[in-house]
Amino acid sequence: MKLSVSSVSFPSCSPEEAAGIVRAVGIDAINLVGIAPEHGIKAFLHITPADAKRVRALGMTVPNLHWAIGNGFRPAINDPDPGVRAKNKEVYQRAVEFCHEAGILSITVVPGLVHPGQSVHDARALAIDVYNEFVPIASAAGVRLTAEPHVKGIFESPESALDLFRAVPGLGLILDYAHFVCQGYTQPCIDPLCPFAVDVHLRQAKPGLLQTALEDGTINFAFVLDQLRQVGYTGYLCLEYVHQDYIGANNVDVLSETIKTRDLVREQLGMEP
Repeated sequence: MKLSVSSVSFPSCSPEEAAGIVRAVGIDAINLVGIAPEHGIKAFLHITPADAKRVRALGMTVPNLHWAIGNGFRPAINDPDPGVRAKNKEVYQRAVEFCHEAGILSITVVPGLVHPGQSVHDARALAIDVYNEFVPIASAAGVRLTAEPHVKGIFESPESALDLFRAVPGLGLILDYAHFVCQGYTQPCIDPLCPFAVDVHLRQAKPGLLQTALEDGTINFAFVLDQLRQVGYTGYLCLEYVHQDYIGANNVDVLSETIKTRDLVREQLGMEP
């Protein structure tokens, strides 16, 4: 297993600036975020040849690009309007090509929403259909498609997340225990997801809070790492502390918690500093 850091930890920084911080803490891989060019956010990449060159110029491994098709969660991949889904597919295809050009290993697309008039079952079923359509597009470009079950999402429980990954062969899991722990799920409920993981996010959390200081949360990282070892996981462990006004996720010193968690993981895995 190897360490990376997410650029969302440093939202005021350009990708180049974030990469400099990551290097300064002794890590040589960075997870990045992308968004449609019209939204123009400094920290986010756009799917242009110029930005593909920027990524390669970082000189770092990029395990994953978290791609927002639009602004935030809309338009969602499971929009009931076939016209919206067709446009989403076009944007997604360009994003996959961008990842191939930039040397990014995987792309994350979030599962979507429950739209007016949709049942939860229908929202999930449509997302599964779209993911099954999207997986071979990424595979053909040598890129892995991934999804991240998240709190307040349509696959927010461990059980529903398992249903998703069993229903979509080839879809990789971005596994973040914090999204489940903050809802009150225990680690043994989350552990069955480990075999599907292709990228793992690490941050401390506890029921009611998506993020806490390392010493204040309830996630037993030694147990998490052992579960990953048992299933043969050899991918990246992405340190992902953030400063966002979302379920208490503006409550820690991001850099300090990143370093503390880095040190804990290195000790547990016997990594060289």
